[in-house]
Amino acid sequence: MSSRPVRPPALRYRPARRTDVDTLADLALRAYRVSSLEARREFYTEHPRFSLRDVRAGELDGELVASLVLYPLQAFVRGQLVAATGIGSVAVSPEHRRRGVAEALLRATLRELRQRGDALCLLYAFRSDFYRRFGWSLIERTNLLSLPPASLPASEEARRVRRLRLPDRPAIVELYERHARETGHFALARRPEWWEKRLWSYEGDWVVYEGRRRGQIEGYLQYQVDAGDGPWKLVVTVNEFVASTPAAHRGLWGHLHALRDQAIEVVACVPGDSLWLTQIADAGNLRGELKLGVHRSAGHLGYGAMLRLVDVKGALEAMPLAPHARGELALEVSDPLLPQNARAWRLTARDGRLNVRPERAGGNGRSLPRLAAPVEALAAIVAGALSPVTAAEGGLVEDARGAAEMAESWFRARPAFLHPMNAF
Repeated sequence: MSSRPVRPPALRYRPARRTDVDTLADLALRAYRVSSLEARREFYTEHPRFSLRDVRAGELDGELVASLVLYPLQAFVRGQLVAATGIGSVAVSPEHRRRGVAEALLRATLRELRQRGDALCLLYAFRSDFYRRFGWSLIERTNLLSLPPASLPASEEARRVRRLRLPDRPAIVELYERHARETGHFALARRPEWWEKRLWSYEGDWVVYEGRRRGQIEGYLQYQVDAGDGPWKLVVTVNEFVASTPAAHRGLWGHLHALRDQAIEVVACVPGDSLWLTQIADAGNLRGELKLGVHRSAGHLGYGAMLRLVDVKGALEAMPLAPHARGELALEVSDPLLPQNARAWRLTARDGRLNVRPERAGGNGRSLPRLAAPVEALAAIVAGALSPVTAAEGGLVEDARGAAEMAESWFRARPAFLHPMNAF
């Protein structure tokens, strides 16, 4: 006797209400088993990134059994701010798991995002294969380094590194925003509330690199120190490393090198094109060596944020292109969950933007370069995380008349890096 697929539950999806706060806090506490009930209440009522109107609840038979948060975010893409919605704090009560509740909650969320005009959706997956089923694709791959501090280069510039002072804070905020705008790819913009309520009170030390001119802040570090194994076996975790000049890079690396007499390990998450790997004296992975042929590991590959194109037309028109992007191609999209996206589109690149319109039946679109892609592959391509040419070679997309090569020149970008201290 064949088993039938489980029918998704009749979940009632709705915005959270003020009277839900205690129930939401209790649900999250039992779902995550961390923090405290009071901390969970504060999470829903005093968070610097969202308000209660951004929280969604899922009910079964009148009981609140699931919830999530829709984070209103902005990300820097090629120097321009692009709106994105983050999904986070997804919770399902332990008594209602493995019943399709999370799936029903996510399907309802995608419908809402589409209806209200949201184009891009980001999340960090608790398990990526679950979210891939709904059209999300990995866009952030990072290097997770685990190195002895002596492997980092020493520098005389370390003498210009000092502890952050209260008057330095505006300069740090300005430096991060400039760094994110000029060199970041999907680096999240930060509201003043995020700095005030979260970052300045973050556990650990802030140090700055002060340039030749007094008060000129050219870089900074935020790191935590774990002394669990004693004062001479410290583990230094770098949460943020921002440098705007070569001297600041050398000074901040030199500062970490100078901790070598006490610290046995520096742990850092850096973007895929970071200079760290070119600067270390030796690979020296302290978290488990892996050697494949001539390649040795300095750390591990990090699996970060995932992206979903909720509105393909809106997302493509919102994303800035490479400045030299020119040309026209036809794009066929498949999207089982959001059929409004599943059609053929005509894309025209000009002046760093895309014009996207539905392909007319019987038109001359068949003679254009043509790319056919599932929505999850398209998300990785649009974010610059997946080469269309490589995707075509591997069968992830279908390419005709050079469409993949044209799209490659449009979307090629630096690796996406949202910054660890922007986690949501």
